[in-house]
Amino acid sequence: GIAAARDAGDEDTEVVFAAEPWKHVHTAFGGWIDGVASAAVLARLVAGPGLAVLRDPVTERPYRKVSVECPDDAKGRAMALVEQRLPAEFPEASVDTEYGVRLELRDGSWTLVRPSGTEPYVRVYAESEDVAGLVDAVTTVVRDAVADA
Repeated sequence: GIAAARDAGDEDTEVVFAAEPWKHVHTAFGGWIDGVASAAVLARLVAGPGLAVLRDPVTERPYRKVSVECPDDAKGRAMALVEQRLPAEFPEASVDTEYGVRLELRDGSWTLVRPSGTEPYVRVYAESEDVAGLVDAVTTVVRDAVADA
């Protein structure tokens, strides 16, 4: 995701706007999607500290989303296997299982694996300088877990 912050160079940085590919988060208003509010928040930020202050600390890495076919009735078993196997594949990564299985690697790369709530897929999201390699490794684990589920 991306985030815009007030006084981006300060240690007391306050995040005022963030986004993931599927939603906007306005920290003052809550996590909801509203294009008009997003435009207003962003315009206020640009008018205040300026675009350069907001843009300079933002780094971009290649991002990818992949869908692995998985019948709805196998998602629970597949995700339980992913939760066991994915950390074993990346032992140096920190693991968070609150919204699926999310790994954060030492270089700042990350991946999130979660079941789709609307379609027969397990989704793989990843951001890394070597996004193809990370997605390939994670997708292999997910496909094997789906096959074994």
